[in-house]
Amino acid sequence: MKAKIAGLLNLKPLHVSIIALLYIHNPAHANHLQKIFPQTLIKKVQKKYDNETRDRLQSWLDLMATGAKLDDRGKLERVNHFFNRMKWVEDRELWGQKDYWATPLESLLKNAGDCEDFSIAKYFSLLHMGVSEEKLKISYVKYRQGQQAHMVLTYFSDPNSDPLILDNMTNDILKGSERTDLSPVFHLNSFGVWKNEDLSERLGNVDDIQQWKSMVQRLRREIQRPVS
Repeated sequence: MKAKIAGLLNLKPLHVSIIALLYIHNPAHANHLQKIFPQTLIKKVQKKYDNETRDRLQSWLDLMATGAKLDDRGKLERVNHFFNRMKWVEDRELWGQKDYWATPLESLLKNAGDCEDFSIAKYFSLLHMGVSEEKLKISYVKYRQGQQAHMVLTYFSDPNSDPLILDNMTNDILKGSERTDLSPVFHLNSFGVWKNEDLSERLGNVDDIQQWKSMVQRLRREIQRPVS
């Protein structure tokens, strides 16, 4: 297993530290975070900000409330389009850090993020709307031309299906086989991390990715006490 993880380093991933932080654990269900955005949280935050920010947060609440009644495809389309309206900004400019994984609320307050932040915001919003966590994965991919690193959210109707790709670069949701510009490398969600070639083989525990662990800790604190 460790050799397989080390082999991923040769792919020069978006964050080498991600793979370096993966350790082998016995499979175990992660703590689920469905239904994590109570209206009381957002209402408290809304009082602190300008009208534009309050409207954006209210639109997020409305999206999750009304979108929960849609089928999965409808939820994916609504969420992808909503978050793709945010601005793309690098972590150093936005957060003053080389690699910062923002919570959905942090991204919405800034109205900006990079590819990880878009994917994380979509992931947790869809969980809140009732999409099965087993179907959702945050996926590290590379552009085939130029080998530039990128992250997207993927939706697998079943483990062996051709996934749907939610990409901050486009509102069109296409199948993985249609995204010939992308080469998937690995996937993660609250259950763990998987290499692209075999989703039945779990590589490690997502909580050993420091950026993920830190983001989830802040997410839990937001629930108890909104960000300032």
